[in-house]
Amino acid sequence: MRGEFQAFLGRQPIVDRRGELLGYELLYRAAAHDDRARFDDEDNASLQVLSTLLHDLGASQVLGGRQAFINVGPNSLRDTGALVLLNPRRTVLELSRAIVPDAELISRLRMLREMGFGIAVSAEPPIASLEPWLAGPEGTPVVSHLKVDLQRVSAAVLGEWFAALRATRCVVIAEKVETQEQAQRCLGLGIDGLQGWYVGRPEVMGSVKAGVSHAVIRRVLDALSAHRGMDEVEAAMRLDVALCWRLLRYTAASNFGMMIPVDSLRHAIELVGARRLARWLQLLLTTVDEPSVAAATLSRAAVIRGRMLELLGAEYFEGTDCDNLFLVGAFSMLPSMLMQPIGEIVAPLALPEAVADALTQRQGRYGPLLELAEAMEAGSNARVEALCERLTLSGDLLVRAHRAAQTALRNEVIT
Repeated sequence: MRGEFQAFLGRQPIVDRRGELLGYELLYRAAAHDDRARFDDEDNASLQVLSTLLHDLGASQVLGGRQAFINVGPNSLRDTGALVLLNPRRTVLELSRAIVPDAELISRLRMLREMGFGIAVSAEPPIASLEPWLAGPEGTPVVSHLKVDLQRVSAAVLGEWFAALRATRCVVIAEKVETQEQAQRCLGLGIDGLQGWYVGRPEVMGSVKAGVSHAVIRRVLDALSAHRGMDEVEAAMRLDVALCWRLLRYTAASNFGMMIPVDSLRHAIELVGARRLARWLQLLLTTVDEPSVAAATLSRAAVIRGRMLELLGAEYFEGTDCDNLFLVGAFSMLPSMLMQPIGEIVAPLALPEAVADALTQRQGRYGPLLELAEAMEAGSNARVEALCERLTLSGDLLVRAHRAAQTALRNEVIT
């Protein structure tokens, strides 16, 4: 069973001269049936694309290790906080035609280029119009990519124009390529890449958009800005299960998390780092709505289940194991929150094997404790007694752990 998709993103392939995939241009889409971007605010559309990529769909699912070509609105470069959440080595920022190349902007673009970002601008004759983008230090262009819209450049001057652009040492991509004839002519003129309906029409991808508590986000941001320490940051994040899930998925999909298993929520926070975490949270606060009443109720139940397992696990484990039991309990309710199978939810996360086994199969060292929590909540007394006996736990301890989890959450309610 799947939930109704609420977050959408268009992606259109870009290929090189050999027809191999270079990457995707990511496009704003408000609905699944949209065949073009429909928005009133270009900067807000840019933020929504970033948020959907990073928070909802996940970069690994959308890009598959390829480059992302992301449109940037006129005011989006004033604060690059959201942009630096992306992997710079796999991101090309496509500047809006409305962006004016003044000295401050050029300086900011050079900084982004030094970080590893690609920068693309639209290229239309005459060549003098591109001078601000090309006049970098020691002859190095400020931009890395030039995109030529075949609907805006006359076919009669295309050969001469491509020849001029190849001399810039930028990657030149023809877009709005709609026929085989256009593609062959562009390739014959030495173009580096092709984009358009001939290569592939935009595909709309969708995902359930899990709401997050803005009050919880603000508490985490307050803890970060006041340098109160990771204990308080983690404690605040654990008040919202969707927030924890989003962070672990972002960590796993980011360049610093691809090869590193995430051992716990604390480990994910440390991998991201305080500065990047604050930027990630600010983007989330700006672009993601509060959860519905039903989702908030499920999130509360998930936190209680996670804390109860953590308390029960203290009888057997310590340290990271207890932290992981919180994730097992809390994440076990994500299928109800996201209306997706647990296997699909867990797959993009770099969870420890024991956590994944408990969530997907109710096996491993954490599985029986999760079964016990589910049996207690379902009122299955016989099953509870059998599991308590198997785990050598008393029924009284189970009740105390559940009450303690409820009390702890009640004492930390944020309004």
